[in-house]
Amino acid sequence: MRIFGKYVTSRQLILSATGLVLLASTTYDVHRSIKNNQTPPSQEQLQALQDYVNSHRRFP
Repeated sequence: MRIFGKYVTSRQLILSATGLVLLASTTYDVHRSIKNNQTPPSQEQLQALQDYVNSHRRFP
């Protein structure tokens, strides 16, 4: 197959498509994480986290 005047194999196309999917999913995940971290946690969430940490803490 010729693309832009150069011969390209199906393996090269699959590798390029896989790379684009990986890049798109990583970009989406980073954007989603930034969007979710824009609001600070509520007092209930902080208390639940503290309770969880205290319940799993190992004392010597």
